[in-house]
Amino acid sequence: MIAVNDLWREVYPYLATQVMAAYGRTSGRVLELGPFSGGISYEMAARHPELEFTLADDHRKYLAHLKGEIRHKNFSRMEVVETSLDNLPFGDASFDLIVLRGAFFFIMEKPHVLSQIHRVLAPGGLAFVGGGYGKDIPQPIIDSIAEESRILNNRLGRRRTTLNELKSIVRANRLEEQTTVVEDGGLWLLVRKGVSLAEEKKTSRLTEALDLRTAEVISLVGGGGKTSLMFTLAHELSNAGKKVISTTTTRILEPVAEESPCLIVEEDEECLLSRLKEEICRYSHVTAVRLKSDDGKLKGLLPETVDKIVGLKLADYIINEADGAARKPIKAPNATEPVIPTSTTLVVAVVGVDALNSPLSQEIAFRPELITRLTGLPEGGIITSEIIATLVTDEKGIIQHTPENARIVPFINKVELARGPAEVKNLAAAILSRRHPQIQRVVSGSLRAKKSEFHIFKAA
Repeated sequence: MIAVNDLWREVYPYLATQVMAAYGRTSGRVLELGPFSGGISYEMAARHPELEFTLADDHRKYLAHLKGEIRHKNFSRMEVVETSLDNLPFGDASFDLIVLRGAFFFIMEKPHVLSQIHRVLAPGGLAFVGGGYGKDIPQPIIDSIAEESRILNNRLGRRRTTLNELKSIVRANRLEEQTTVVEDGGLWLLVRKGVSLAEEKKTSRLTEALDLRTAEVISLVGGGGKTSLMFTLAHELSNAGKKVISTTTTRILEPVAEESPCLIVEEDEECLLSRLKEEICRYSHVTAVRLKSDDGKLKGLLPETVDKIVGLKLADYIINEADGAARKPIKAPNATEPVIPTSTTLVVAVVGVDALNSPLSQEIAFRPELITRLTGLPEGGIITSEIIATLVTDEKGIIQHTPENARIVPFINKVELARGPAEVKNLAAAILSRRHPQIQRVVSGSLRAKKSEFHIFKAA
């Protein structure tokens, strides 16, 4: 085991990056299991001082080696425990992140390992179990160790587990609904334990559902329904006597009078600001854009212009449509999306529940190839709650470029198309289970309904 870990030293930074991206947090209790423990944890410990680590295995000689390494590296937040992997001595819900690399070489011999991992995993936690070199690792590093690694594993008597065998183990442990198979950078099981939800609340007011505060700058991102959400929210705020500016940093259709009573189209920034000062005195709600394109769509403001408007304090609220999705219920962004001004205080991430349980395709998703790259779901694969939760919470998902001090509220749209309330509730729980530090609630509703009713979900 020591020889394998030494050989894989250049691999561990890439594996650590992949694990932390899937985990989505920088603090918590980490358990690394198995005879290859240490390498990934060392990398994570060096990068994230708020993580606490336990390394556990049943090879006494190897554990003694780990203790020496930990003393040498001066990792005070790391302990070593001798234990059998299929009878862990830890209490239920003890760890937020569990890592087991090389699992499939011996998991067939200890089929209860997965159930033990799930038992000690905390609600909202992630278990990253499997084998491989990691996502985005340069091919020369793989080539330099592949043959020697194979020889060492053969010497240890390890055999590879097939995908079908792996799925049968998941089924045997009754973890199908909580487990995602990822083949990017190897073959990995991502096991997530769901959170319990607090009592669900209902409201007819969107401002209450989103927990709107004073002087908010709101950016709307994600799937279809953002424009309807923008004007619904603006209407509610203006009816309450607030001054509202709606805009876009991408493109929107020209609003009708019922959506916005005043539209300013002005390419020159100084002229735009001057007109805004005038019109916001006459109207409680003004929409401001830069250009009208040949196809009739309105081209939005630069994010820096939005920041200037915020600084002028012309309105109580600014609502910005910061993303495009061609009216599809889900999407994954490219590197330049969404276009979120730095002054944003609240990001509302919209997903359509009609994507749930549908096959991934261009009919249901905007840029499905980017969804595949982000989640590992192939075209035609079924879109689950876990896939949507990844799109909503991953740092490269629809909340990409969110300012670190902004709050994020996922909005599950088109609930009238869900198979039932339980489907919406399960999706909200999957999102909250990721424990994203900027997400404290999930809201569901229908922007098409004549009578508004929004549901608020929080973790218990």
